[in-house]
Amino acid sequence: MLAFPTLTGFSLKEVWQTLLLAGFAQVPLTATNATIATSSLIKPYWPKRSVRIRPLAWNQGIMNIILPFLGGMPTCHGAGGLAGQYYFGARTGGTNIIEGLIEISMGLFLSASIASLFAVFPRAIIGAMMFMIGIELTKFVRDVRPGKEIPMVFTIIVALITNMFIGFLAGLFTYYLLLLVIKDKKE
Repeated sequence: MLAFPTLTGFSLKEVWQTLLLAGFAQVPLTATNATIATSSLIKPYWPKRSVRIRPLAWNQGIMNIILPFLGGMPTCHGAGGLAGQYYFGARTGGTNIIEGLIEISMGLFLSASIASLFAVFPRAIIGAMMFMIGIELTKFVRDVRPGKEIPMVFTIIVALITNMFIGFLAGLFTYYLLLLVIKDKKE
């Protein structure tokens, strides 16, 4: 059965509650993983086809302004998804077109039963795929040296002890503090 998305509306109270419960905490994760890390990951995969951070952020912002009104979930470009697609053979933009057509078709023609279909998909396969993607992502960490990457190391430590948002703020603080220290040493 063919089902088209319906327009959805929200009250200001619902928007504010959503921002408090998830939105504000999601901002640093989206900025780092879905924008900065994705842009950085594109460089080694496709050296001649870099994607700047600003257009990537604009693209995600526009998607997330439109999709909720069509009943859609928030979306982003994640470094993990990019690494997974690349690891499992996606090398051209055509791959994304094919994947998008499959997902749109599933949404339009299987919307009533999609949750049931996903529920019977073997979790072991998903787990194995995620494990392999994790290994793929570790390739890019081997060049990181703690002495040079103090803000990153500090971000990770604080995020593991507290949460991602506080870790993000701690990393930003450390980065700008180091800039001040380096600036003072040069003067």
